[in-house]
This record gives sequence, C-alpha cells and structure tokens, in this order.
Amino acid sequence: MVKMIMYILIVGLSGGVAVLLFWTGRATRLVHRALRRELQMIRDELKQAEHHPARQFDLLDPVYRTVVFQVHSKVKMKRPELEQVVSDELNRLIKNKRSAIWSSVTVTGRSALALMMLTVSLVGGYAAYHEAQTMDWPGSTQVASSSATILDETFELPAQVSSPEELGQALAYHMSQFDETFSIRYIGKSRDFEQTMDEAWDWLEMNHIYVFRLSRGGETEYRDHGGYVDLDVELAYDMNIEEAKQIEARVDQVIADMPDGLNDYEKVKYINDYVVLNTAYKLDSRASPYTPYSILFNGEGVCEGYALTTLLLLEAAGVEARYISGEAGTELHAWNLVKLDGAWYHLDTTWNDPVPNRPGEVGYDYFLVSDATLQKDHTWEVGDYPVTSIADFR
Repeated sequence: MVKMIMYILIVGLSGGVAVLLFWTGRATRLVHRALRRELQMIRDELKQAEHHPARQFDLLDPVYRTVVFQVHSKVKMKRPELEQVVSDELNRLIKNKRSAIWSSVTVTGRSALALMMLTVSLVGGYAAYHEAQTMDWPGSTQVASSSATILDETFELPAQVSSPEELGQALAYHMSQFDETFSIRYIGKSRDFEQTMDEAWDWLEMNHIYVFRLSRGGETEYRDHGGYVDLDVELAYDMNIEEAKQIEARVDQVIADMPDGLNDYEKVKYINDYVVLNTAYKLDSRASPYTPYSILFNGEGVCEGYALTTLLLLEAAGVEARYISGEAGTELHAWNLVKLDGAWYHLDTTWNDPVPNRPGEVGYDYFLVSDATLQKDHTWEVGDYPVTSIADFR
C-alpha cells in the first residue's frame, strides 16, 4: 500500500508538471499523424533520393497535397493557414532523423522534462499499474450516465470511458450541448493516447457528422496519472444551443409542410428544391455561413451549410443520407450522398443553386448522380464513402 501511495504521488507530481507541456492543437496533431503515415509509405524511395533534390520534390509534393486534402475536412482552418502548418511540419520531419524526433516531441508536447518525469514515475510502473487495476481509482467506478438530445438523436455520456469509441461518445455528448470547456477521464494506458484521441475524433466524424461539424476547433490538454488520463477540452462553436433548438423546430416545420404521400425520390426532390429556392450562396453572411442556422433563418451560406441542412432535412424525412467532403475544381467543397432503392447517389444542392442567385430557379445537373458523373468536376476520398450506382438515377 505504501508503494502504491508513493506511486500515485510521483505520478501526480509529474502529471502536474506535464500538464504545462502537453498542449497540442488538433490540426497539428492530425497533420503530424497523416504526414508520418504518408512518409512511411515512401521511406525507401526517399532514402534512395537522399542526394537528389528534384526527385525528393517529386516524391514529397504528392504527400503535401494529400495531407492538405485529408486534413482540411477535419479541421476548421483557412486553407493557406493549413498549408503552412503542413509545410512546416513536413520540413521538420524530413530534415534529418534528429529533426524528425524533435518534431514528434513537439507535436505530442512531450518535452525532455516531461519525458524524464514520466520515466521516473513509471519506475516499477508495471507492478503498480497492475495493482492499480484492482484499486478504486478516482473516476474508475461506474457512475450513472447522462444523456442529451439534439434533433431527436440521443447522446449518452458513457459511465466509464476506456476505448476510442467511448471517448468519441463522450465528446459527442458534450458537443451536442455546446459545452465550451469540459473534462473527460479516460481509464487505461496513456502510452498511445494521442492515437486514441485521433481515433475518437474519427469515430465522431463518421457517426455524428452534424455534431462534429459544429465546432470550429479548439485545444486539448491531458494529464497522465499512470492508470488513467484526465483530458481537458476547450472548443469554439459556430452556433449556440438556442440556435440548435431553433434549427430543430424549423426542420420539423419544413418536413411537416411537405405534401403527404411522397415517395423517397419525391422527398429528395422537395428538399433539394426547398434548399435551393430559399438560399443564396454567400460567404459574408450575417450568421456563420457554415451552419444550418444561416441557411434556414437567413437564407444564405456556403457549401457546408447547404450540405448539413440537406442532411438534416433528408434524415428528418426518413431518407438515408451522408455528408461528404472533397473538392470541386480547385476549391474545398461539401455535398451529400442519398440512398434510394438500395443504391447511393450524389446530391449537391450548392451546385444546383444558380450563381449569382436567380430566385425561382433550381438546377438538377447534380441531382442524384453517379460517381462517374460527379467525378467530372468533383474529387473525394473514394474509399471513405459508399460507391454509388453505376448510372444516374432515372
């Protein structure tokens, strides 16, 4: 028992200092992880091109472009800012082995001091950790879970968080309530906690895209206590909870006003027309143009707002749909996938809306089209989304 108390005190002390050293932004962490993954794939080729700058550029340019494309849909940064982050991080990683190691230290926030203190705290750590699993650690006992509802979807706060999925569920719960600051206790090993966090964010994006897209980014901080981790999160949002409730009421009203007896195709057409006829593409909008609030209450917004609004309306109408992000031409873009008669189709309400805005006009060039049709001027990570029908919907 004395050994256990000493272990807790040491870990607590080191964790208390390490808290100042573990700050990391989500964008930088995602960039670092994506770059390391891409560089690993061309490691041998880079080694062979060590003394050939032109060949190195040919190898690294696709890596740079791929990571910018992959990460931009997951963070809320202006593209020039993200490109600078990717460029800086890539330069640190490829300079030399020493630079790569330092880059890893920088991204994870583990300075020499933090590593030294954590190493000290983990002396005899296996035995102490094993013993800790049977002890009543703070926060390790089961507690009554809480729940929150947004757009008729209930978000449960897990009684205990000990996996990436449960961490994603906890994030979803707090974000559905627009909590700007909150803490989550993660029970388990922290050696790969950065990866655990990345997996949690990926789970959230895959399973609750509306909640995921509400945030405009923020900061995370965690403290390692040996057998558990305390995670502190600070987020900014494009909307507030009152606006979210207004969106919910407006979505319900739009669906209630829909004519009775429509089949799924007719529902999709009704929603496409509603969004297009009631919205003008506008970046300089009164509310954040990325939100359904701006679309539904101000009649203005950009592609993310169009796609999220379309998603909410389709789901409320009982039509299976997905949000998809990619590029159109050279610009970042977002649209939807819709499932009809067992097959998927693309629906881009933004590009179905004439620009400049022409009241009363609706386009259908991007209405329920196939991958083959959309790939003429849209690009996306094909493997991340369902494959569509071979032909456009007829």
